[in-house]
Amino acid sequence: DRLNGALQMVESIEGIKFATSTKYGYVTSCPSNLGTGMRASVHLKIPKLTKDGTDAKAKAAAKPLGLSVRGTGGEHTPIGADGTVDISPSNRLFITEAEIVTKLYNGIKLLLEEEAKAAAPAAAPAAPAAE
Repeated sequence: DRLNGALQMVESIEGIKFATSTKYGYVTSCPSNLGTGMRASVHLKIPKLTKDGTDAKAKAAAKPLGLSVRGTGGEHTPIGADGTVDISPSNRLFITEAEIVTKLYNGIKLLLEEEAKAAAPAAAPAAPAAE
Protein backbone atom coordinates (compact mmCIF):
# COMPACT_ATOMS: atom_id res chain seq x y z
CA ASP A 1 0.00 0.00 0.00
CA ARG A 2 2.84 2.43 0.79
CA LEU A 3 4.48 1.77 -2.60
CA ASN A 4 1.18 2.33 -4.40
CA GLY A 5 0.60 5.54 -2.45
CA ALA A 6 4.09 6.80 -3.28
CA LEU A 7 3.58 5.98 -6.96
CA GLN A 8 0.26 7.83 -7.04
CA MET A 9 1.87 10.83 -5.34
CA VAL A 10 4.74 10.93 -7.86
CA GLU A 11 2.35 10.47 -10.80
CA SER A 12 0.28 13.42 -9.58
CA ILE A 13 3.24 15.81 -10.04
CA GLU A 14 2.60 17.96 -13.09
CA GLY A 15 4.91 17.19 -16.02
CA ILE A 16 5.91 13.69 -14.87
CA LYS A 17 4.71 10.91 -17.10
CA PHE A 18 5.72 7.25 -16.99
CA ALA A 19 5.79 4.87 -19.94
CA THR A 20 2.96 2.50 -19.19
CA SER A 21 0.72 0.03 -20.95
CA THR A 22 -2.63 -1.28 -19.78
CA LYS A 23 -1.51 -4.69 -21.00
CA TYR A 24 2.16 -4.78 -19.90
CA GLY A 25 2.36 -2.26 -17.06
CA TYR A 26 5.27 0.14 -16.53
CA VAL A 27 8.53 0.19 -18.45
CA THR A 28 10.97 -0.73 -15.69
CA SER A 29 14.19 -1.01 -17.65
CA CYS A 30 16.97 1.52 -17.61
CA PRO A 31 16.72 3.26 -21.01
CA SER A 32 20.35 2.34 -21.73
CA ASN A 33 19.30 -1.33 -21.68
CA LEU A 34 16.46 -0.91 -24.15
CA GLY A 35 17.00 -1.72 -27.81
CA THR A 36 17.56 -5.39 -28.40
CA GLY A 37 16.58 -6.09 -24.83
CA MET A 38 19.84 -8.00 -24.56
CA ARG A 39 22.75 -7.14 -22.33
CA ALA A 40 25.49 -9.69 -22.63
CA SER A 41 28.59 -9.66 -20.50
CA VAL A 42 31.47 -11.97 -19.74
CA HIS A 43 33.57 -12.32 -16.61
CA LEU A 44 37.18 -12.55 -17.67
CA LYS A 45 40.17 -13.28 -15.43
CA ILE A 46 43.10 -11.06 -16.46
CA PRO A 47 45.39 -10.88 -13.41
CA LYS A 48 48.47 -9.60 -15.28
CA LEU A 49 46.60 -6.65 -16.82
CA THR A 50 45.10 -5.78 -13.43
CA LYS A 51 48.11 -6.50 -11.20
CA ASP A 52 48.34 -2.79 -10.32
CA GLY A 53 44.89 -3.14 -8.68
CA THR A 54 43.09 -1.16 -11.39
CA ASP A 55 41.27 -1.94 -14.60
CA ALA A 56 42.97 0.93 -16.47
CA LYS A 57 44.96 -1.28 -18.89
CA ALA A 58 41.91 -3.43 -19.63
CA LYS A 59 39.78 -0.33 -20.25
CA ALA A 60 42.41 1.13 -22.56
CA ALA A 61 42.38 -2.07 -24.65
CA ALA A 62 38.59 -2.51 -24.61
CA LYS A 63 37.40 1.06 -25.20
CA PRO A 64 38.36 1.24 -28.92
CA LEU A 65 36.25 -1.90 -29.45
CA GLY A 66 33.21 -0.26 -27.85
CA LEU A 67 33.41 -2.35 -24.70
CA SER A 68 33.06 -1.40 -21.05
CA VAL A 69 35.12 -2.93 -18.27
CA ARG A 70 33.76 -2.93 -14.73
CA GLY A 71 33.87 -4.90 -11.53
CA THR A 72 32.09 -8.23 -11.34
CA GLY A 73 29.37 -6.69 -9.17
CA GLY A 74 28.41 -4.24 -11.91
CA GLU A 75 28.93 -0.58 -12.49
CA HIS A 76 31.07 1.24 -9.89
CA THR A 77 32.28 -1.96 -8.24
CA PRO A 78 35.91 -2.98 -7.85
CA ILE A 79 37.58 -5.63 -9.98
CA GLY A 80 37.91 -9.05 -8.41
CA ALA A 81 40.94 -9.68 -6.18
CA ASP A 82 41.99 -12.36 -8.68
CA GLY A 83 41.80 -9.92 -11.61
CA THR A 84 38.32 -10.88 -12.77
CA VAL A 85 36.45 -8.12 -14.62
CA ASP A 86 33.06 -7.85 -16.31
CA ILE A 87 33.21 -7.04 -20.05
CA SER A 88 30.15 -5.82 -21.97
CA PRO A 89 29.35 -3.63 -24.98
CA SER A 90 29.10 0.05 -24.05
CA ASN A 91 26.16 0.65 -26.40
CA ARG A 92 22.80 -0.96 -25.86
CA LEU A 93 20.73 1.08 -28.30
CA PHE A 94 20.95 0.58 -32.06
CA ILE A 95 23.03 -2.58 -31.79
CA THR A 96 21.96 -6.05 -32.91
CA GLU A 97 22.41 -9.28 -31.01
CA ALA A 98 24.99 -10.40 -33.59
CA GLU A 99 26.96 -7.18 -33.07
CA ILE A 100 26.88 -7.67 -29.29
CA VAL A 101 28.26 -11.20 -29.56
CA THR A 102 30.87 -10.13 -32.14
CA LYS A 103 32.06 -7.25 -29.94
CA LEU A 104 32.37 -9.59 -26.97
CA TYR A 105 34.26 -12.21 -28.97
CA ASN A 106 36.71 -9.66 -30.38
CA GLY A 107 37.15 -8.01 -26.98
CA ILE A 108 37.82 -11.29 -25.17
CA LYS A 109 40.31 -12.29 -27.85
CA LEU A 110 42.14 -8.95 -27.62
CA LEU A 111 42.19 -8.88 -23.81
CA LEU A 112 43.54 -12.44 -23.64
CA GLU A 113 46.26 -11.48 -26.15
CA GLU A 114 47.15 -8.44 -24.02
CA GLU A 115 47.14 -10.66 -20.91
CA ALA A 116 49.56 -13.08 -22.62
CA LYS A 117 51.86 -10.18 -23.55
CA ALA A 118 51.79 -8.91 -19.98
CA ALA A 119 52.60 -12.41 -18.70
CA ALA A 120 55.53 -12.92 -21.08
CA PRO A 121 58.93 -12.34 -19.52
CA ALA A 122 60.63 -9.16 -20.64
CA ALA A 123 63.12 -9.78 -23.40
CA ALA A 124 66.72 -9.63 -22.26
CA PRO A 125 68.78 -6.86 -23.84
CA ALA A 126 70.84 -7.99 -26.83
CA ALA A 127 74.47 -8.81 -26.13
CA PRO A 128 76.96 -6.33 -27.60
CA ALA A 129 78.42 -7.40 -30.92
CA ALA A 130 81.90 -8.90 -30.75
CA GLU A 131 84.60 -6.84 -32.41
